Order: sequence, then C-alpha cells, then structure tokens
Amino acid sequence: MFSAAKLHVMYQVLNAPVRRFPFPHLYVENVFPADFYAEIRRNMIEDEAYSRLVDSGRVGKGYSGARFSLFPEELEQNVADTAKKQFWKSVFETFGNAEFGQIWLSVFGPTINEKFKTLPKALSGDRPVNEIPLLNEIFLMRDRTTYSLGPHTDTPRKVVSVLFYLPPDEAMIDLGTSVYVPKDRRFVCQTGRHHAFELFDLVATMPYKPNSMIAFPQSPRSFHGVEPLEKADALRDLLLFDLKIQPPDPAA
Repeated sequence: MFSAAKLHVMYQVLNAPVRRFPFPHLYVENVFPADFYAEIRRNMIEDEAYSRLVDSGRVGKGYSGARFSLFPEELEQNVADTAKKQFWKSVFETFGNAEFGQIWLSVFGPTINEKFKTLPKALSGDRPVNEIPLLNEIFLMRDRTTYSLGPHTDTPRKVVSVLFYLPPDEAMIDLGTSVYVPKDRRFVCQTGRHHAFELFDLVATMPYKPNSMIAFPQSPRSFHGVEPLEKADALRDLLLFDLKIQPPDPAA
C-alpha cells in the first residue's frame, strides 16, 4: 500500500505544471490515492501526542506557539495506539527516503541550480556543488486557531518545502498557504526572517482541500506565509517534507 501510494504521488507531482509566478511552486490535488488518503484520515493522531514546535529547538523563540509538531522519533513515546503508530512509521519511512527526495531536484531543477551556484561558505563548506549532501525531514504539523505566519522565504539551508494538506473536508478551504510579492518589488530576503503582512501584496492562497499539496524551492524571492486564522475552530493538519542542505562538518 505504501509503495503504491508513493508511486502515485510521484506520478501526480512529476506530471503537474509548475506555476512560475511569483516564484516557482506546485499545487496538486488528489495527490494520494483516494483509499490511501482515507487511511490517513482514519489514522489521524490525537492532540496530546503533539508538542509546540517553538519548544523543539528547531525554530526561533519568536515563532508562533500555535503550531504543533510530531516528529518520527517521537512516535514511540507519544502515540499509544499501536496501529496508528505503525501506520505513521510506514508513512515517514516511505516518503522520507532518498527516492522521494530526488524527484524535487527534477521538478525545481533550474531554481535549485541557481541557488547552489551562490551558496555561502557556511552552507557549502567549499564542497563542490555536486558533492553537497542533502537531508530529508518529514513530520506531522497541526496549526491551531491563533496561528499565522508572516511572509518569509525560509532558511537558506532549506532546498524544497512540501506541504501535504490533510483536512477531513473543505470547510476550512481558505486556510491554505499563501504566496506574496513585496510592495517594493526589488526586495529580496537572504535570511528567512518573517516580515509584516502590510509590506507585501497577497498573490494567491492555495486551497486547503483534502488530499492536496503545495511545494516550492527556497530562494530569496519565495515569500510565503499563512494569513491570520480568524475562525474560532480553525485547525490545519499537514504532513511536511523538507529537503535540506547538510551543514559542513566543522572539524573537516
């Protein structure tokens, strides 16, 4: 089941058109097989298994406290239901492997190649471009009512971000990730820090539909975010996959 689901996702992704404005990104519906998505929904994990992302050490202290995460290494301790634990272990293993990571180099090749040509030494470590190792990270995310995320480009260490939307229905369709352009069209950001909404124009919001996905490569112009959640019962469930640069060994 899991291998077939991955092949379906690869087929959907590699045959989908890349949207070029305001930066390259991909939005795909029916990204998983329908029966596999039904299994995902049946195996959704309870709130108590999640922890605040800001407490994980993976983001800065100014990050929203309304974003919760569940990483693969936390499954054993945090999830009591054996069947759900095994299901998500298999999902993480299947979609966190090198084969799945490699497809994004094909989808977003030109943008990634351009990024790698100008990598700072802190990331490249003077390693040849074709010898810079990449890491896959996959985890579950849950955003609560007060969550919002100002326009940002992500850390330069990020190569590609993939967000699988996991809602039960279309009741919260307007809660998808938004893409922006700065009001000063010349502005770019090399740091990944979050900016004020009023400095940007919203271009589009990807519909938060069941079984859909958005993906994009990191660049100084990849401004994206989440508009403030104003619905009292707002909830976003996501499966996130990140392709990242492995930092150089400081001892090398």
